[in-house]
Amino acid sequence: MNHKQRTHLLEEALSLHQSHQHDEAERIYSKVRRECPKDFDAWYLSGAMAFQRGGHLEEAVGLLQKARKLNSDSVECRMFLGMALADLKRFTEAEPHLIRALKKSPHMPEMWENLARCQKAMGLPHAALESLEKFTELQPSNSHAHELLGELVALVNGFAAAEPHFRKATEIDPRFAIAWSNLGLSLLEKSGHISEGMDCFDKALQLDPFLVAASSARALGLQRLYKTEESLDLYNSILWMEPQNTQVLSARNMLLNYLPRQDRQSVFEAHKEFGSLFPQQENEVFFNPKEPEKKLRVGFISPDLRHHSVSFFLKPLLQNLDSSRVQTLLYHCHHIEDSTSDTLRKLAHKWTNLNSVEDDAAAELIRKDAPDILVDLAGHSAMNRLPLLARGLAPVQISYLGYPNTTGLSNITHRLVDELTDPCGEADAFNTEKLIRFSPCAWAYEAPADAPSPAMPEAASPITFGSFNNFLKVTDDTLRIWARLLASLPGARLLIKSPYLEDNDVRKSVLERLTLAGISEDHVEIMGFFDSPLDHLAAYNRVDVALDTFPYNGTTTTCEALWMGVPVVSLIGDRHASRVGLSLLTAIGHSDWAAENEETYIEKSVALAQDRSLRLHLRDSLRAKVAASILCDSKDQAHRFENALRQIWLDWCTRDEK
Repeated sequence: MNHKQRTHLLEEALSLHQSHQHDEAERIYSKVRRECPKDFDAWYLSGAMAFQRGGHLEEAVGLLQKARKLNSDSVECRMFLGMALADLKRFTEAEPHLIRALKKSPHMPEMWENLARCQKAMGLPHAALESLEKFTELQPSNSHAHELLGELVALVNGFAAAEPHFRKATEIDPRFAIAWSNLGLSLLEKSGHISEGMDCFDKALQLDPFLVAASSARALGLQRLYKTEESLDLYNSILWMEPQNTQVLSARNMLLNYLPRQDRQSVFEAHKEFGSLFPQQENEVFFNPKEPEKKLRVGFISPDLRHHSVSFFLKPLLQNLDSSRVQTLLYHCHHIEDSTSDTLRKLAHKWTNLNSVEDDAAAELIRKDAPDILVDLAGHSAMNRLPLLARGLAPVQISYLGYPNTTGLSNITHRLVDELTDPCGEADAFNTEKLIRFSPCAWAYEAPADAPSPAMPEAASPITFGSFNNFLKVTDDTLRIWARLLASLPGARLLIKSPYLEDNDVRKSVLERLTLAGISEDHVEIMGFFDSPLDHLAAYNRVDVALDTFPYNGTTTTCEALWMGVPVVSLIGDRHASRVGLSLLTAIGHSDWAAENEETYIEKSVALAQDRSLRLHLRDSLRAKVAASILCDSKDQAHRFENALRQIWLDWCTRDEK
């Protein structure tokens, strides 16, 4: 075939190619490749067409790789090869082709978008951000570019930081439903903007009534307004449409812990429903040496390795682990790293931030670390990585500390609790994990070293009951009991403090619920979030008696109240979440403040409120009593924790090989 014939055939094939007559075009391309095997254009155009027609990615990669060998300088060839490899999720192979092509031709927005996709999947979110910024610079009027950039900014820096990008996307395209939904999420993260965020979700759903992301975001907004029943109904309606949506299942499961009158078996089945989406992998192989007395590599994974309630209990544990016996690996899954993160990082052998790192890349990072034991501290709480843990990344995976229920995952085999939160026999039937009652109290609390001194409210001030728990835990049943309590002590007041209560719409919603429960607005004071942890603790000095929530008890708030010399009255329930108060109060020698029923809850609260001399004594002495109790015995708690891990590890080492 001479040059003129080859050129004519390629022109004919390209014309067919461009008119989408792919089979006819391929017959000609193939003829040229057979007769002119070193013709770059025939290989390249065939590969480009295979990529463009869809469903022929492997064929496209083979053809384009052959073309690249014939002409390594072709920008277009590298571009198509990179995009085909990216579509096959062969991201590490795709990235260098895209980078090289962009060095020669940096004004190709589609390549920047594909490069960002590769970098994000490879666990390089900051590099991906730079690529998406280039994409938007080249196409400033492309709403899709701004929305993509916003999504990645939200992952890396939080939704609040992404607001300008989502807002720009909606300005360019007012009918861009997902951009409206994401803009709403950004506004939810800004104090005082919950109502505006809800308007954005409504706008998104008007544009696309079946947009699950917008419905899910709206359910979160309802939680921020403390409308838990409405939020649950919305989650359930989403699951009717998408029963395998793991994010919604997790959010629904978390919410079930807050709501009263939830059948225990039904809640358990809901958690197993989540776990059923991740069947245990058969023949899992781990190469960790089965040495019972080896130095254990223990990983902890959580979005809360920062100033957060979980870290208040994790930090003293890590400080007291025997470093000659345990090597600690920390996997943080949140964009915020603060001074608490810095402290925890110094306590670890290795710190890895998995925020915005996709599951495939995150799994690879963890497997390279080869932990013997991986401890999940989040359960179904926000920003959890349960789908990642479902892959089975360590020989032993454990649930502890951050979630008051089973995970439902077969690959999380153990859960650390105590005998009061989870009585033997009864509790075991409602957990997919094996319960390990490793300590008399599952928590060891470390109070802030600079906590303010306890002080009594002024003698002339009215009796003040207080709850600083997340108001999601304050159910209508709880408010009804509190109303009866206030009615039994004329002039008594209720002080409520919780995040988002500084928002006018949230306050209005909460006050409506209080009124419906029979609590007059005149007898209530509402406080929102305090930036200063010390100001937060000092607010306990305005409280005479702290009221625990039910069916989801407080943990950190109970410890804080006790540390500030304030007695706490808790109502004992039938499951872990409603027995935490019993465990904490027993640990400090005051199980007498834990009530078996609602009547006793009211009686104990009234008795404490009326005994000012006792409360004076408690304000002066309770902190020392708490400090001397097992609740603050971090050293022994770390020893018990380590022993539990060692026994679980021994069991794995000695189990029969399948």
